[in-house]
Amino acid sequence: MTQLTKQFPLSACAMAAFMMLSACGGGDASAPPAPATAPAPAPAPAPTAQTISFTSPGNQVIGTAPPALVATASSGLTVSLASSTPLVCTVAGTTLTLLTAGSCTVNASQAGSGTYSAAATVSNTFSVTATAKTQMALPVSFDSTSVDYGFIGFGGAEDSSLVVDPTNAANSVAKVVRAAGSETYAGTTITATAGLGFTPKIPFNANDTRMSVRVWSPDANIPVRLKVEDHADATKSVETEATVTTAGAWQTLTFNFANQASGTAALNLASNYDKATIFFDFGRAKSASVLKTYYFDDVTFVPGAPAPAPAPAPSGITFDETTPPVMTGFGGAEDSTVVADPTNAANKVGKVVKRVGSEVWAGTTVSNLANQAIPAIGFSSTNTTMTVRVWSPDAGIPVRLKVENAADGTKSVETEAMTTVAGAWQTLTFNFANPATGTAALNLATVYNKASIFFNFGTAGTGKTYYLDDILYTAATAPAPAPAPAPAPAPSGLPVTFDDSATTYTLTGFGGAEDATVVTDPVSNSGKVAKVVKSATAELWAGTTVSTGANQSIATIPFTSSSKTMTVRVWAAAAGVPVRLKVEDAADVTHTCETEATTTVAGGWQTLTFNFANPAAGTATLNTGFTFNKASIFFNFGKTGAQGGGGTFYFDDVNFVP
Repeated sequence: MTQLTKQFPLSACAMAAFMMLSACGGGDASAPPAPATAPAPAPAPAPTAQTISFTSPGNQVIGTAPPALVATASSGLTVSLASSTPLVCTVAGTTLTLLTAGSCTVNASQAGSGTYSAAATVSNTFSVTATAKTQMALPVSFDSTSVDYGFIGFGGAEDSSLVVDPTNAANSVAKVVRAAGSETYAGTTITATAGLGFTPKIPFNANDTRMSVRVWSPDANIPVRLKVEDHADATKSVETEATVTTAGAWQTLTFNFANQASGTAALNLASNYDKATIFFDFGRAKSASVLKTYYFDDVTFVPGAPAPAPAPAPSGITFDETTPPVMTGFGGAEDSTVVADPTNAANKVGKVVKRVGSEVWAGTTVSNLANQAIPAIGFSSTNTTMTVRVWSPDAGIPVRLKVENAADGTKSVETEAMTTVAGAWQTLTFNFANPATGTAALNLATVYNKASIFFNFGTAGTGKTYYLDDILYTAATAPAPAPAPAPAPAPSGLPVTFDDSATTYTLTGFGGAEDATVVTDPVSNSGKVAKVVKSATAELWAGTTVSTGANQSIATIPFTSSSKTMTVRVWAAAAGVPVRLKVEDAADVTHTCETEATTTVAGGWQTLTFNFANPAAGTATLNTGFTFNKASIFFNFGKTGAQGGGGTFYFDDVNFVP
């Protein structure tokens, strides 16, 4: 019989099981042997613990070098040190640096290695204190680390500080920045914050009244004021000034409080002066103030000699002499006269009017001897100064003083001082050891016996009036006492002939006719005449005053209602030259009369007649009630040198015609 086969479908899973059993040898139920097991690794050894030993440096004081920090680890590994208070102290390696007072904490750590575990951090905390500084005492040098220096600036000088000397890095100095637009009184008080000033007080006494300060200024000829006061009572103060004479370099200024600044209190030896304030360029107008930097150092009290010998009495010109001095103006300051002091009618002074448009060098020579001389000045290595009392309408103007040899004008020296007071008298000191820039140095071998003063030197005139008084100096000494100089002679009588050996003839040129001298007559080669050179740049009013007495005077001209004529013999290179003659009162220049005559001869002498009954147009008429004792002559009047009015002229025999 046919056997039927029944087929059963197998799933994929059953098929897989069948295949596996076949591969394993059929249906043997024995399990295969288990694989071999590896032994477990031994555990790693634990890191060794370590500790830190950190020695505290102890409390520290700023200004004293701290010791090197010492920290070690038991492992021998390097210990790291760090500050956790970096505003008070810092650490670099083992070096500790102290910054300010406070509490300093330094941490010592060791991070560990494969053998050692990290160490526990060890900290040391200690105090840092500032050095106890002492109060300032004179002299103040700004170089000590133990002194409490300080500055309080005001009025535009707030930027005042302690700095390194800009000319010497090893030196410390005070720096003052005077801002643009500063007040006239901008200054710096030398005191620590507490405002106590110096201790002990400044030891002024009857003989010792000076202090000195070393200063550096970008400009010469500026006033520096020094004020001292009681720190507990600012109403007790005294101020004085000195003038910078060197630009861009250090110099030592001496301040004598026996000579207080005008308008300030006098030195009172009973007061407790223990605080000082310095003012650079004191009085500078706010509108004229520009940014300037100044330095100062070595604030010092200057003791005098234990028993100072009395100083020799100063010589000079007081303007109160019985015979007044002669004032010879030039360059636009011809209106220079001896007058009553406008602030004290009992006192005589010199008056100088620097007219509008005058030369920048307009000035006045003051003399009481022949040839515009004064008694010789006794300069020495320790005596190089002169003083002049002056009155100026303005503060802050330079006043130049020039001294020279009256017989040799090439031997001269000039210096300057600045006015610090407007509309009041003050005494200026002129130190010829510090000559004006571009002028000769003081030569102690030279005889200086002529003096000229220049108000607002370097600036053209604007019509302002100045006064001077008490030109004082130490006179030169001779091996044997010399007799007192004879007073200036009275003016000789008319005519003025230039031939009298007993008469001193003075020619004072102005406006471009300064080259005026007494010479031998160039025509006859005998006799003396006056020579006048009117320069190529001369003013139209260039002229020459002829005098034989004090204050540019001659004998009084005896004008009357019927006698109003004078004559002068003249020489001009051309005919048709107008010659003006002016007469005036030597003591009152408002009393004048002028008239003219014209040359008619070319290259030869002729006598011109001047009739003052016919005054020049625009000038005053002759007043016979006035005193006329001064005469000036003007060649080619009305024509400048640039217009061809210059040239060489001569005159002689100035005479009155009765």
